[in-house]
Amino acid sequence: MALLPPDPVYTIRNVDNVPVYSLAFSFLPGGLERLLAGSKNGYVYAYNLQTNRVQQKIQVGQAPILHLIHTDSHLITQEKGGKLKVFELTNSGYEEDAVIEVDYLGFCRFEANTKLASLYVPEKDYKINIYNFNGEKLGSLEYDDASVKLGDVMCLKFIEFPCDRPCLLAGYEAGWLVLWDLNTNKCISKLQVLECPMSVDYHLEQQRGIIGNASNVIQIFNLGRKDLSLTLKLDVTIKNPGINKVKTRSDGKVFTSGGWDGHIRIFSWFSMRPLVVLTEHKQAIQDVAYSTEKVSLWKAYIMAAGGLDGAITLWDLYNSKQ
Repeated sequence: MALLPPDPVYTIRNVDNVPVYSLAFSFLPGGLERLLAGSKNGYVYAYNLQTNRVQQKIQVGQAPILHLIHTDSHLITQEKGGKLKVFELTNSGYEEDAVIEVDYLGFCRFEANTKLASLYVPEKDYKINIYNFNGEKLGSLEYDDASVKLGDVMCLKFIEFPCDRPCLLAGYEAGWLVLWDLNTNKCISKLQVLECPMSVDYHLEQQRGIIGNASNVIQIFNLGRKDLSLTLKLDVTIKNPGINKVKTRSDGKVFTSGGWDGHIRIFSWFSMRPLVVLTEHKQAIQDVAYSTEKVSLWKAYIMAAGGLDGAITLWDLYNSKQ
């Protein structure tokens, strides 16, 4: 482990120190680089990454913004209590295009297939509904074996496998991880994991995934190359329990966990060991995001982390060979 943790390249204090629940980078034509922060007060704050100042305030509602994504043409938000809103990006700003009312009170974040403009949204009774960006329901994923008690949907991860095989990983409250085939809406495989998985991510080239949960154990799993079977590979123990977010970087070199203790832990995919523990935040980490392009101000790919302390930290970590 590194002797001295690095400092963030910049720390943004969210407007009025409002807790940050979700983050998303946005790179638009014309060189506009922004970081969007979904906040407890129902606003999305868009920070210009060339000035690190708020460029735009978007009032979505009154409830915390649990999750958001930004595509080339849309902003999609999820409010606590389940409501999703789809905003179209126009020359004059963001215009509300669709509202999806969801009967779900948990903290599971929706997932999206941006190529097909499809949304995968948690519902009550263990269900996952599928919508398009216009808010039209396209179908649902329901486990048909009544003998297996899944519990509520807790986390989702969309995966695009080669040969046009889109899949969805879903973690359930009772400690099940299920892989869904989105061409057939059928279960491909399932795996018993620790209870209350809070976040799941998967790296396609590594063929490995990570699960963060309410315990002090991060679980590493594999997906079989041919049959897509799920198997546990390794348990990684950390000091304090509770992980709200796990995130793998696209280059497959490192992955990150954001904990209830406010600590950000960076792990090596090669050794599975922690490289550094970042202790800049004073309250629970709610979200971690990696930029998909280099941020021009730092000429590097940037990791952003936000939490209940109202801070957003920006980091340039282990990028020398990226």
